[in-house]
Amino acid sequence: MECRRIVDKFAQVLKFEEEDHEGYADSNIPEMHADGASFAGENACPADNADYSNGNEHGNKEEDKYEEIIESVLNPEEPSAEEMEMDKMFANKKYPTMQEISEASTPTVGMEFDSKEDAFFFFVVYARRVGFAIKKDSSYESKKTNEISRQAFACNRCRDDTYIDSALRQRRTSRIVQTKCQVRMFVKEYRGKWSITNIRLEHNHNLAPSEWIVRFMKCHRSMSASDKTLIHILQETRVPPRNIMKIFRKTRGSFRAVPFDTKNLENELAKERKKIKNRDIEELLILFKEAREKMPGFTHSIDVDSDNRVKSLFWTDQIGKANYSKFGQFVSFDTTFSTNQYGMPFAPIIGVDNYGKTVVFGVGLLEDERADTFKWLFEEFLSAMDNKHPETIITDQDVAMGIAISKALPYTIHRFCNFHISKNLDDKLSLFFAVRGTLKEELRAVIRNSFTPEEFETEWHDLLQRHNALGEPHLHMIYEIRAQWVPAYFKESFFPFTSSTGRSESTNSLFKHYVKRKDSIGTFFKEYMIIQEKKQSDLDRLREKSELKESVNWGFNPLEREAMKIYTDPIYGKFADELRKGTAYNVEVVEEKRLYKVIRVTNYRNAEFPRSTYMVSISPDEDVYKCSCSKMARDGIQCCHVMRVATHIGLTELPVSFINPRWTTAAGIEVARLTERRTNTTSQNTHLAVRHAIEMSKISHILSTVCTDDRSYDLFAEGVAELKKAICKDAIECLQTKEKVTWKRKKVDDPVQQDTENMHHEDREDNNHGHNNEEIHPEEQNSSDEETKQDEHRPYKDPPQSGNPGFNLGCLDTKDQNAQTETR
Repeated sequence: MECRRIVDKFAQVLKFEEEDHEGYADSNIPEMHADGASFAGENACPADNADYSNGNEHGNKEEDKYEEIIESVLNPEEPSAEEMEMDKMFANKKYPTMQEISEASTPTVGMEFDSKEDAFFFFVVYARRVGFAIKKDSSYESKKTNEISRQAFACNRCRDDTYIDSALRQRRTSRIVQTKCQVRMFVKEYRGKWSITNIRLEHNHNLAPSEWIVRFMKCHRSMSASDKTLIHILQETRVPPRNIMKIFRKTRGSFRAVPFDTKNLENELAKERKKIKNRDIEELLILFKEAREKMPGFTHSIDVDSDNRVKSLFWTDQIGKANYSKFGQFVSFDTTFSTNQYGMPFAPIIGVDNYGKTVVFGVGLLEDERADTFKWLFEEFLSAMDNKHPETIITDQDVAMGIAISKALPYTIHRFCNFHISKNLDDKLSLFFAVRGTLKEELRAVIRNSFTPEEFETEWHDLLQRHNALGEPHLHMIYEIRAQWVPAYFKESFFPFTSSTGRSESTNSLFKHYVKRKDSIGTFFKEYMIIQEKKQSDLDRLREKSELKESVNWGFNPLEREAMKIYTDPIYGKFADELRKGTAYNVEVVEEKRLYKVIRVTNYRNAEFPRSTYMVSISPDEDVYKCSCSKMARDGIQCCHVMRVATHIGLTELPVSFINPRWTTAAGIEVARLTERRTNTTSQNTHLAVRHAIEMSKISHILSTVCTDDRSYDLFAEGVAELKKAICKDAIECLQTKEKVTWKRKKVDDPVQQDTENMHHEDREDNNHGHNNEEIHPEEQNSSDEETKQDEHRPYKDPPQSGNPGFNLGCLDTKDQNAQTETR
């Protein structure tokens, strides 16, 4: 029986796994956090108290222990040569059914087989019924043909027991005790047939007490190609091994009917990891090439040092480019760790689409968080986006990011996350505020309620002087950088419904639900593609609601009816909400058709500002309406104060200035067109594996009923036999028909017909060529070809397993020593 090398450690893993993965396979990724924070304002950003000192947010020793145990389980010792030989011998044969095992006959001298493999399979099935495992033993090679003409198959306990227990062994092992068992079957080839010439069936050891235990022996374990394909699909979607076993139980009827167990699933995953070990960058380049073929607009960049060693990566696709072209006025940027095995900071560049949902413009995996690294990323991002600079960008209070943005994005308004500054203020000055009464609450009111820089500076100074807090160092420090975080300085800048990096942090959290700290970069890229596909699927649902359905109107205002037809459904909801809030105000005319004072007469929940008086001005051409709160400039929709004035003067049509095109349904047409053009990339193997699992489940359900009754079972067996004959007959007829058609085509010798066929073939080529020109712009095609050629001539090496500052991702040939820019 197979050596159980990892029993103790696997028991420890199960203890952790029950806590960490329970219900993981069918859990819903909290997309609402990624998008729900979009309209939450200043309090949208979650607390950020993670420890980044070692490239690990959690800083949890228990998790490190868990990772060590997992590593030891998923990377078991290499199997012996005998075990590998048994696997190789059995892999070419179909695993026997329980009926074949129960009806297996005893081998006798004189039995004949078509091949040596058939003889081995016969002995395997017999051994499976009796309760032992076999292996290939000695063989004899014919001197005339130089091919094996005699072969012996032996019990797997046929050798001397030479095991020596060593105190140096680091793992507990169970082993197969060798007893010099004499059980053997000898076969010989004669005139194309293999016959049994001698047989010994007397064992000198106990046989396995149950046929269910025998299934764990090396030569009796089996995992078909369909099983492996389905297992890989489930593993790629993060289904835990125990849940995978439940799925196979459903298809086979019981756990005992499954010819492998959870440990075999883990070993299969380890084999897949071993295949790509030391080939991570090579695998990633293959994935990049496939992405370029499927999506013409996909581009990537790789940063290298003077030794051609890879440091950082950036990529984007056609969906990200289309989104940026329409919605690239605002960008949110933040980094996080624990998304790949190299400890590379993950740096998504994200924005907001016309539905108010978070979209990914591009993705970076960086060497470190230095200013030069961020500058490289932003420059590559601009290069991919036709050098179009965003109007605004929001980040946390990071000095390196600030330096990089000032150099790479000099025309972009840079703002710090208000949430992080407020949180740091609370953390560092908790005792200071505790002895000063209402200073903390009054500071927040000054920050939120100031509409101009002058107003903020005056009230800030007066408040600190009143509370004797002018000398506090931290308050002085954040006051010095007030122009980078106080809302009053950004009233005329577009930061849609946010003053924090909550969208970035929600995106980081979303990715962490899909990737793990030990994942390769290739796996990370695959999960990125899955996330993009999921976001496009979610977009379809939003489009269906906005384009095919009508929302329920809040009232009967004609402005609301018109807005419903123009805006996407989520933005229309916000427009209607502002219209409803406008009923809490009265209007005083300061200058007829020019200036109005809007006064709040009724309090309501979630008021954006605590003040009660606002001024609304109208341009001389009566087209531009502007409020002192500047909501149209900040968020792209009119505020409740302007809505109240519009109602007061009897406005029945939306002025052009009321409509920001980026929030309209029409703004997403280009992105939607690209989405619909994408082809189904599901592989044929995946389709066959799922089909196989479904049909196995149906058959298992039928067998659970018919096997309890002899008559029903006989009818089922007869039906299966007849079905098999019908399928074979149909396959033969199809093959014969195909051969006849091929033969007739070869016999055709009509020049006119051949010329006609040639003309049709040329027409098809011309049509295909024209179609490709419509789908792929020539410049994009040339760029893609250049990228492919350069990648093929620049062999990458797998990155080192390191997370230390300044580490290198991988190594290239030294043909281009000065290459520190992108490789396309």
